[in-house]
Amino acid sequence: MSENQLESQQNEAAQISAQKWVEDFTNISKDKLVRGDTPADIEARCLSLVQSYIGGSWANASSPADITVQRISGGFTNQLYHVQLKESVPKSKNPIYQEKDEPTEVAIKLYQSKHMKTYHADDPERLNDTVVLNVMSQTGLGPKVYGIFADGFIQAYHRHEQLRARHQADPALRRQLMLLLAKIAHLQVPIRKTAYVVLETAGEYVAYGYEHFQVQALAEELNLAHLKVTDIRAEHRELMGKIRQLNGPLVFSHYDFRGNNLMVVTNEKENGNQKILSVDLEFACYGTRGYDLACIFLESGQTEFLDMASPPPTDETLQEYVRLYIEACEEVVPGYSKLEINSFEQHLKEARLMVLANKLFLVAFLIGQREALIATVPLDRKKNLVRIGIFY
Repeated sequence: MSENQLESQQNEAAQISAQKWVEDFTNISKDKLVRGDTPADIEARCLSLVQSYIGGSWANASSPADITVQRISGGFTNQLYHVQLKESVPKSKNPIYQEKDEPTEVAIKLYQSKHMKTYHADDPERLNDTVVLNVMSQTGLGPKVYGIFADGFIQAYHRHEQLRARHQADPALRRQLMLLLAKIAHLQVPIRKTAYVVLETAGEYVAYGYEHFQVQALAEELNLAHLKVTDIRAEHRELMGKIRQLNGPLVFSHYDFRGNNLMVVTNEKENGNQKILSVDLEFACYGTRGYDLACIFLESGQTEFLDMASPPPTDETLQEYVRLYIEACEEVVPGYSKLEINSFEQHLKEARLMVLANKLFLVAFLIGQREALIATVPLDRKKNLVRIGIFY
């Protein structure tokens, strides 16, 4: 068999795997995409939370029958609920929130266990989340937060669309997206400033997978050309070496800066103006510049979540995003673009490396995955390895 024939077979296998990947998720109801079963006492729990953290009119609700609670689908690591105060409940003056500021509907998120441990081993699991939530709320880069408790939080509820290709195709929204990213990158967040925590976590996943799951043997059994001849551990070490050598600036990063975590909110009271808000910063931490930019770039042209059939975005698109990002940083920090470390060439080098880092992170997770993301989609290691072909 010629090299071209082998490559053609591999591409065909990857496309079949991509289609199966999508089917695994689209054949499930959206509610099932959220982890865990809805607690039987969820209405009473939500009422107790809003009365404790918001008060005012919510305190006039005499029972859970005075509120509506609807589970919102779409997350892999938490449970999210839309909670609304019924109009029949009398309004009261709120000592904290003025009449126009007191919410009558909120979103309540209840944490589940994190899939990826991207925080320092000495810190509580949700310490970073608590700090970041407050910063994003106070800066207006994310929804307003009304309460933070041990296993979740209450935030403003926004009717919105998740950011997709049609939004990225809008020049105004594309610039706004890069401005949001620039503002996030320049936040001063009081958490640990460790440069490579997420990328090192990827290395740990790769090492764990090779040690426990017979990656090489499965690659031979499945005739996966790339995995048969390539050690992902070595690829990770090589990429980390290049990233360290480039020595890009340390910035605050979302580390999951993709469409599902970006809300496009339309304000009908302001002539339909649209605003992008960032949510789900559970993996947010400090890291090397460029990861978030590469993350959203890789979704360019994708019309749906897990749209593996779309052609990959071009380098010209990446260059445009880099230019827009530099312009946005200049707006946030005047004089930014005059520094050599912030040149277009430096940004582009970092972004290209981080495109590879994004792909390698997904590969690492598939190799070292230790639990099913969703109970209705059992963990299948063979399928995971075939899917790796998609990312190569």
